[in-house]
Amino acid sequence: MTPLTRVARIGELPLRPAELQRLAELAGGELAEAGEDTQILLISTATPLTEAELSRLPALEHVALCGTSYGRIDVGALRERGISTSNVADYSDETTAEVIFMQLVAVARGFAPVPWRADSHELFGKRLLIVGLGALGSAVANLGLAYGMQVSHLSRSPKPAWEAKGVLRAARPAAFGEANVVVVTGPTGTPLIGEDDLALLHDAILLQASGGRVINDAAFRDWITRGDNVAIFDLAAGEDVYADYAGLPRVVFPRAISGLSEESRQRLGEQVIANVQAAMSPA
Repeated sequence: MTPLTRVARIGELPLRPAELQRLAELAGGELAEAGEDTQILLISTATPLTEAELSRLPALEHVALCGTSYGRIDVGALRERGISTSNVADYSDETTAEVIFMQLVAVARGFAPVPWRADSHELFGKRLLIVGLGALGSAVANLGLAYGMQVSHLSRSPKPAWEAKGVLRAARPAAFGEANVVVVTGPTGTPLIGEDDLALLHDAILLQASGGRVINDAAFRDWITRGDNVAIFDLAAGEDVYADYAGLPRVVFPRAISGLSEESRQRLGEQVIANVQAAMSPA
């Protein structure tokens, strides 16, 4: 590809005006909606990219994801077409973890619109289960230890470095029966919390930091009506999840994305620009 490469976008991008302007300059002055001549496509992790959408982009050569997760992207269809991709990792894990604990403290202490219990409770000493100990899960584990919580993780493989720090590897079914707080950080749209898990989770705070639908819907709707259970989401889960759950009792669901701050958006934008420039460079 050359500097004349057609760069365009689909939908809104979670970037600052400064980085959007630089991308517009790379696009020749305007970052327009994608069309038949688009060669490099910019898209957010909140916007699906389907086989049908790809069929109207015959010139597409590269997808620059403005975020980390490919959960809403048809990666198989891209691979079949020989379309390369890039994403941005590790730009907002600590940012997201900050907000996770802000929400947990507010709910536990009774400062949120939905309090956990009738009396104010501290996080110190509570049992925290992290589902998925990747980059975000690790940031959550760091803060959990700092708060003096008893931290465990539910992961597909052991994490010796974390286990040496006292973050114990948990196992089903006991993991959910013992937890006071569960934070879900696994891949977008991957089923992570099932009916059997929620049947064992009592009087707890359940926070979804993953994108998409990762919690069994019918089981969740029953679980949220029981005891002192509280659920926390943010808009990274998706507009469809917001529409379904924001109005339920004992659900905290702000119209905000925890991982987006001025600083994290700058880090994201700068790496997206670097990825686009790399894609534009001749091989």
